[in-house]
Amino acid sequence: MDAVMLIEQADPQGYRVLRQRFEGAGAECLVGRDLGCDIVLDDEYAAPRHALLTLLDDGRVRVRDLGSRNGTRVDGERVPAETGTVIEQGGIIVGRTRLRVRTRHTPIGPERLFRRDFLRRHRTILAIAGVSACIAYGGFLQWLGAPPSVLRGIATAAPLALALVALWTGAWALVSKLNHGRWDVRTHLAIASVAAALCAWGLWFAGLLAFATQWPGCSEAAIAGAAAVALAALYLHLRRATRYGRRTALALAGGATSVIGAIALAIAIGAGDGDVNRVDLGPEVRLGAQRVVPTRDIADYLAEVDDLRLAAGRQRQKSLLDAPPADTEE
Repeated sequence: MDAVMLIEQADPQGYRVLRQRFEGAGAECLVGRDLGCDIVLDDEYAAPRHALLTLLDDGRVRVRDLGSRNGTRVDGERVPAETGTVIEQGGIIVGRTRLRVRTRHTPIGPERLFRRDFLRRHRTILAIAGVSACIAYGGFLQWLGAPPSVLRGIATAAPLALALVALWTGAWALVSKLNHGRWDVRTHLAIASVAAALCAWGLWFAGLLAFATQWPGCSEAAIAGAAAVALAALYLHLRRATRYGRRTALALAGGATSVIGAIALAIAIGAGDGDVNRVDLGPEVRLGAQRVVPTRDIADYLAEVDDLRLAAGRQRQKSLLDAPPADTEE
């Protein structure tokens, strides 16, 4: 069986953008920026003739650096300039470009069974349900404010809810088009509408539950649940619209959720300070429980009260004699 090597070039996200196959012992692949190279790199950190890959008789590959200033690395290890290194497979870094070498020695995993996930399989139904729930929530809020005008409330809330969901969906669909070449509108619409409906209705029911049970931690639990829903939605958007891996997508979704939460908290605090109906009760005051034991009889206290009443009457009579009130009748 003839020796074969396959060289793949990857983009910064790890996706393959170029594959080139070389057959037969002694086949060579020159890598660099020079137009005479077999793989021409658009990398200013690579030399014009940077590295040479040679296919050996036993099917392995010899990697040599051709005297570049930045060197060549195989699986993180720098290739000796004098002797080079022999590999069966592995990743090669030339400048800032990543190459992947595969030979007949590279093990191949079993075929994966093609399965459509739940979101892609039911995206149309989820999108319809999510949009309907958003419209229903907007109409419900309008009905709470003005119960007789239900139809007018729905007519007012529906365009606003649809506009917000459409704007968000369109932004992610554009990102998906730029990265994958497809719009994937229904998927992003399902994610956005379902997440918005869950957050809106969940916060309202949590407020109702907090009022009914008087449980102080209900509001905090509802906010935490809304943050979890937003995190999951952003993660799904990133996974569907970009080429980021799971860890990168989760990190970006977590950072975006934190920023959105901080902005929402600042807006809530500002709205609360500007509310004319807001009453600042001040710090909570708790009086200590003390027991007072009288040392005098109650009759002594009452006698002093009578003396004070008599003294007050004398003072009032004296003040009337000194400054009699003016006669207002003519």
